[in-house]
Amino acid sequence: MAFTPSHGWMNDPNGQFYDSKNELWHLYYQYNPNDTVWGTPLYWGHATSKDLSTWKDYGATIGPDRDEDGIFSGNIVVDHNNTSGFFNDSIDPRQRVVAIYTYNTEGSQTQHVAYSLDGGYTFEKYEHNPVLDVDNINFRDPKVFWHEPTNQWIMVIALSQQFKIQIYGSIDLTNWSLHSNFTGGLFGFQYECPGLIEVPVEGTDELKWVMFIAINPGLPLGGSSNQYFIGSFDGFEFVPDDSQARLMDYGKDFYAFQTFDNAPKELGVVGLAWASNWQYANLAPTKEWRSSMTLARQMTLASRNMNPETKVLSLLQKPIFGESVVAANKISKRNITGQDEQAVKIHKNSTGTFLFDITFSVDLLKNQTGQLQVISGQNGESIRAGFDPTAGQFFVDRGNTSGLKENPFFTDKTSAYVEPWKHQNDLPVYKMFGVIDGNLIEVFLNDGIATLTNTFFIPGTEGLEYLEIESSSDA
Repeated sequence: MAFTPSHGWMNDPNGQFYDSKNELWHLYYQYNPNDTVWGTPLYWGHATSKDLSTWKDYGATIGPDRDEDGIFSGNIVVDHNNTSGFFNDSIDPRQRVVAIYTYNTEGSQTQHVAYSLDGGYTFEKYEHNPVLDVDNINFRDPKVFWHEPTNQWIMVIALSQQFKIQIYGSIDLTNWSLHSNFTGGLFGFQYECPGLIEVPVEGTDELKWVMFIAINPGLPLGGSSNQYFIGSFDGFEFVPDDSQARLMDYGKDFYAFQTFDNAPKELGVVGLAWASNWQYANLAPTKEWRSSMTLARQMTLASRNMNPETKVLSLLQKPIFGESVVAANKISKRNITGQDEQAVKIHKNSTGTFLFDITFSVDLLKNQTGQLQVISGQNGESIRAGFDPTAGQFFVDRGNTSGLKENPFFTDKTSAYVEPWKHQNDLPVYKMFGVIDGNLIEVFLNDGIATLTNTFFIPGTEGLEYLEIESSSDA
């Protein structure tokens, strides 16, 4: 399911792309193979998957020239038309892989290029690196894509502590010209890991541009998270439709989101994030490895009510499950009236993963203190998610887990408000879909209009022992 390295430290996802020749997804990531905390030398690790659910880990792939340096975040593009000149006719156009990344030294951050002649498994560094240097030690995390209307490569990159996302253009991936700067939304301490991509609008033929910006630290929930803006882009300047900075996730563990280059058209926009938070990432109580990615998510846009009077265009995020995820011990129940004795309990299955998909209505006049909740755990510890009618909000509660309980930044409860999915018989109807996978819970509300992503740590055997769905009513 969600990717974790076989050993060592991992943080930001990097360089995701889809190899359409071999029908294979490639994921790269910030990687320290020598320890389970961040440190140099820092590499790009590499993993592949046929279905975004089962992964093969290859370990370190692109490394620095010196042990005190690091290959920081960036991305990969498929240079179908060989604009870079790195390839000859022996390399299939679908596998002309070029990596653009930040090379970090003690006194500089510059942008470098490397290319692969074997479809992304090994890389040769461009002999004239760096390809972009603005003499700033906080200039990093390039995200590059091909802009067909203006026939050029576009790079968005963070001047992190000036709160600027710079937009550059190039025809060959090695010579870059500054087009514009974008600033907006929540500042926090610094910008990181930007992205810019066209996203389809649900139910229409329209596409809108979305700018993603990661922030660390300084988010309202504490630590690191992602915001996004919806607008237009002409190949030179991004103009947001409004002044609103929208949060991508309302949990504590969703950072450095990045999309896959060259994703199949039928899937549209696909991406994932690092499932951790810099407030406590180095302290997570794991042994041989540390950190995981979120599940891959499919992104669309939809106009939804933020309150009864106002609709706003927002992201819909839906998890992607591959054929390797087998439904085991599946239980389906309908037309249940909330009573404690009607709890549904599922015991551990062969996948080691629990999924729940609940559509429910709430009579707020009758039910003021009861909760709908999903609980999963073992050995007296548990993680839970649910809906509380008193507040009219959803929550995830990891307070009954011992792994990082004493850490002051390991916020034990997070919540999100969404308007009802619909009304039926004058009652509000909501949808809650969730995945509990290893030490990660991801909850998707009303088809993904809001999400809650949180890690948790329960000592003991691999995989939780049970999942229980229960509701209570005052009626």
